[in-house]
Amino acid sequence: MKRIFLLSLYAISNVAVAVDPLYETPENMEPTWVDNILSVFGADGGFDETKPIDMSYLPTAYYTPEKKFGVGLLMVGLYKTDDASVAEQPSSLVLNSFVSMNNSYGVAVENMTFFNEGKQRLLLDLELHNEAAVYYGQGIEQGNLDTNHHEFEEQLYSFKPRWMTEVASNYFIGVGADFIYASADKLELVSTETPVDATDILPNNFSSGVVLTSIYDSRDYRLNATKGWLLQIDAGLYHNNESASFSTYDIELANYIDLSATKLLSSAPGLIAWQLQGHFTEGDVPWNLLPDLGGSNAMRGLIKGRYRDEQMMMGQVEYRLPVFQRYGMVFWSSVGSVAPKVNQLTDDLLTAYGAGFRFKVKDNINLRLDIGVGENETNFYLNVNEVF
Repeated sequence: MKRIFLLSLYAISNVAVAVDPLYETPENMEPTWVDNILSVFGADGGFDETKPIDMSYLPTAYYTPEKKFGVGLLMVGLYKTDDASVAEQPSSLVLNSFVSMNNSYGVAVENMTFFNEGKQRLLLDLELHNEAAVYYGQGIEQGNLDTNHHEFEEQLYSFKPRWMTEVASNYFIGVGADFIYASADKLELVSTETPVDATDILPNNFSSGVVLTSIYDSRDYRLNATKGWLLQIDAGLYHNNESASFSTYDIELANYIDLSATKLLSSAPGLIAWQLQGHFTEGDVPWNLLPDLGGSNAMRGLIKGRYRDEQMMMGQVEYRLPVFQRYGMVFWSSVGSVAPKVNQLTDDLLTAYGAGFRFKVKDNINLRLDIGVGENETNFYLNVNEVF
């Protein structure tokens, strides 16, 4: 049945120049007051290739149940290397920083540079934070119990470089490294406000490893694709400071279908995007690297870290609708599970759904505001770039 589903999606996929919006923007439309204000911050909705790097700076505000209300600064930069072709997607630099009312703070940086007309890629992923987090134990059964709700302060320092080179049309192989330190302070059982010793449950740890990557990527734009396929398989071998070894195996399959390019729905605006993810582990995996569901990228609506275990699978489908000029909407649903063994992933399934608002700040770069409804809660997310 799954095979028939994938073949059907492939059959209606097609090449498209642009996704049709719900309402066309008049050619002679003057910039609005919103456009004029955002242009001051470099968020003009375009990309100026004449600049060494075309930057946007946007102040942001957000709320999550863990971090409470917070503010931040979002920086988005687009640029091209000297050997980039005219049609090639630009390299990107995204920096997202935040500070909140409960003293959570952090910064995340993602930098993807395309070399040699896109035949080589260098990805640098850096994250530093001290933020409020939750722990319910391992497995769905433990995650469903509100009495298991623990809160703590998580300190994370993570650096993940990746180098990829094209060996066939749209097919890349790569190698990378992961350096991850995590610690947990002030662990507390929320229902009784009782402090808990985190030494045995969430011990401090430093893990380092080597990651091999195999990628088929025919997407037109990595950060906001409108067509193409992605199939990525990563295998990592790690060692941590407690002399324990473990391995991880990650797979992602995604496809993007422009509805106006299909025979059945040629008059419909927008596109359908779908994704399957699997994260599998083997060995003595530290708590912070156990696959989990929730957060702003996987099963929005679930609190990140509430459901975690040794194995995870999930799928999500989005309807992305450009509405007018810079503005758009997204509607999605998702299903997933965590379990100690792969053959137990279908025993208990979690679902989430929601809707989001999109605002273009640079060429093909969107600011996204999402509202996700999960099994036990509703959460809000403010971020940049599409989820997948």
